[in-house]
Amino acid sequence: MEYCEFLNWIQNETKPTAGKGGKVTINHIIKNNGRELDGLVIMEAESKVSPTIYLNEFYEQYIDGRELTEILEEIELIYKENRNRIHISADFFHDYSNIQNTIVYRIVNYDQNQKLLENIPHKRFLDLAVIYYCLLEQKDEGNATALIYNNHIEMWGVTEDDIFQAAVRNTPLLLKSIIRPMSELFNHMNPFEESNMFCDRVLSEECTEKSKLDFNHEEWSEEAEDAQLYVLTNCSKIHGASCMLYDDVLKTFADQIGRDLYILPSSIHEVILLPKLSCFDRNILDCMVKEVNCDGVSRDEILSDHVYEYNRKSGMIEM
Repeated sequence: MEYCEFLNWIQNETKPTAGKGGKVTINHIIKNNGRELDGLVIMEAESKVSPTIYLNEFYEQYIDGRELTEILEEIELIYKENRNRIHISADFFHDYSNIQNTIVYRIVNYDQNQKLLENIPHKRFLDLAVIYYCLLEQKDEGNATALIYNNHIEMWGVTEDDIFQAAVRNTPLLLKSIIRPMSELFNHMNPFEESNMFCDRVLSEECTEKSKLDFNHEEWSEEAEDAQLYVLTNCSKIHGASCMLYDDVLKTFADQIGRDLYILPSSIHEVILLPKLSCFDRNILDCMVKEVNCDGVSRDEILSDHVYEYNRKSGMIEM
């Protein structure tokens, strides 16, 4: 079957699961960085909310030879295991007073999300966009969230600035920031060894000749040996890169180590903080981020190919 035929087949075959008076729909959904998915929604007659089951990977499994009956059984199992995990009624969203304290923000790449940004409220920040969503539940296995669209603002009768102010107030409270030495995340790996791993990675063919010439191993060894790398994320470790925008988080940390900072956007979930030392070349750091994005980060989790700088004097993040 072609992809559209596959979608129609799944939709028809799952109708009995919805039961009498229920319905099955397939929604086309735009995810981060332009990734587009098709989600199956099985809605029983008395239900107002239901989990979305994405079908794209199931089609790939079908193309690779997996039996349709097995795919159907797994889809129905996923639905049955998750249908009662959503405890908030759709009516909950109609009243702004119900959700105003759940509104938080996250950051995404501006250029890679143009199609999505056409339909959602957002603010431009450097090469990023600040977008808003409702944080409905936080659990060990993940967060339940709902992205805020332009039609939500119209329904609630509020302004985009109202949403922004609510998100600025709520996000640091609901998703507290965490800064940890990278060495703690790698079984107490020596930070100098970790720095050398970055060094080896950036000294590749993808680095510019100028960057290679500017790099001084002797200078690196003397200064970087005492440099520690830190990971900034939030308590859920989901969309934790947004913590770089929290009031005073970068300022407090930069003042503690007595240095301006390089901010390396390792993914949408975290950033790496690096003291701004003369041994770290900006061109090499940019090269490293681009290389890691190409080789080690999934498309929908890439934040940016650019390194940022935090200036303690101005309190500003710059590119």
